Amino acid sequence: MKKKKMMKFFSAMIVTMVVLFTSIPIHADNGSPKDLVENIVKNKNMKARILWYDLSANLDSLDTPEKVADIVAKTAQANINTIVLDVKNRSGFVPYPSEYSPHLSESQNPNYNWYPEDYDLIETVLEEAKKYDIEVHLNINVFSAGDIVYNEGPAIDNPDWQTIVYDVNRIVTEENGNTYPIHGFDQSRGTNQLIIYTPENNDVAPVNRWGIDVVVENDTVVDIIDQAITGAEEVPVPENGYVVSGHGEARQWILDNVEVGEQLDIASVDTQLKPVSETTGPAAFMNPINPDVRDYTWNVIEELVENYDIDGITLDRARYNNIYTDFSDLSREKFEESIGQEIVNWPEDIFTVEFEGDEKVIQPGPYYQEWIKWRAQNIHDYFEATKNFLRDLDSDVLFNTYVGSWHPLYYSEGVNWGSKDYHPEYDWAAENYNETGYANHLDFLMTGLYYGDVTIDELEGRLPYWYSVEGAADLSMEATQYDTFVYGSLYLIQYQDRPEDFKRAIEMIEEKMHGIMLFDLVYIEMYDWWPLLEEVFDKETTIPHSVPGFLQKLRSY
Repeated sequence: MKKKKMMKFFSAMIVTMVVLFTSIPIHADNGSPKDLVENIVKNKNMKARILWYDLSANLDSLDTPEKVADIVAKTAQANINTIVLDVKNRSGFVPYPSEYSPHLSESQNPNYNWYPEDYDLIETVLEEAKKYDIEVHLNINVFSAGDIVYNEGPAIDNPDWQTIVYDVNRIVTEENGNTYPIHGFDQSRGTNQLIIYTPENNDVAPVNRWGIDVVVENDTVVDIIDQAITGAEEVPVPENGYVVSGHGEARQWILDNVEVGEQLDIASVDTQLKPVSETTGPAAFMNPINPDVRDYTWNVIEELVENYDIDGITLDRARYNNIYTDFSDLSREKFEESIGQEIVNWPEDIFTVEFEGDEKVIQPGPYYQEWIKWRAQNIHDYFEATKNFLRDLDSDVLFNTYVGSWHPLYYSEGVNWGSKDYHPEYDWAAENYNETGYANHLDFLMTGLYYGDVTIDELEGRLPYWYSVEGAADLSMEATQYDTFVYGSLYLIQYQDRPEDFKRAIEMIEEKMHGIMLFDLVYIEMYDWWPLLEEVFDKETTIPHSVPGFLQKLRSY
């Protein structure tokens, strides 16, 4: 046992003995593991308090030993007992020397490439956290490992690793038949995107000097405003038409193909299967069942475990990017093997996409439920294999993950983070969907209770109960069936200028769950909420997963 873990072992045992003799009795030797995990919820002195240090958002707060020392000291002063340090961002870049991942200083992204080349963020945080006996878990973005905008990262360097996207878009078609995909309606325009602004939602198109705007009335182009020349001229949206707004590649397509007086069509639909790097999404995801991808992720984990004295490994984005992936030849082959049938119409026999107004609507095909279960089974199998891999490396290193708490919708990412004992009645779920649940493979689970309404009553029936912190906490505990310790997470930006509601949300989570995760450090600093945390977390607590007897019993289940 490493020195740090031995010290934490004895410390946890001493603290736990005090807690257990001064609070609700909990006996690790009596009852089932599920009884143990359920009973701990009632113990106010046994709560995980986790602060997430997001890598990209906090680069300039964590780029020197002095800044790290200040942040970790504040973390300890607020009685936070666990840090999740994000060390591999969604682009696949890292702030430590690595054989498998590019360093931030190598990036083309100006937000990253200034980071000190010879600086090891992990070692710096570990050194400071040790002073306060704070746990440190290293987070890696698992299947997201490339930046599409800057065309870099491991997923970009290895095109065969990428997910294949079932890309269905409305398209703009000009008179000569040239087309360009529409990336959205009535939303902010991103890099290389083409957006349509309609009169139903806009009086004026939200323009800037980096784009071009085409005014269309009765399907005819009446004006073209190149904002690079005019300097962000205001563009009213006509009542009998719309505005086509393009940036980057979309802007150039408009300059090359569209003229005043010609007809435009925006009703047609284009369907393609294409690598994720050829889409406009920001992050390049990798296929979870590709053997080379899985080996790459395990190499990253092994490097971290072997080189650093850490408490745990956290997985983020351990999923598919969305419902539209992965439609590669490999996935088709493995899916057909699993169902014992050949798919004649690929991917239409899985599902088709129709448009209702400007919204995409999935129309399930004959193999839709089997496909949903198969993807979830793939993620389950990855978690099980990764748990075993990590236990073989170092059984003292804890295994955990972050997921969104919206279990009824999370099938779109190919994930069932619940218990195998949980049988949800969803119209998309196959009868045996519960078999894909992976909660029992985790030492703890963090679920995102990312809602501004704290109580179910505050929803006033506008949305399902789980669109509140209270309801999402209830659903998280119900879906996991006490297979593991569950910590509710808050997205702090949702409580900006609402400190009292933020405190209520914390109290709600600590009442209903095993602990709390706060996302993210950047907002604590931005809002100067350290004093608020010291007020709410006024006493030290024991982390449920840090108690060896509890964890041993949970793992034996």
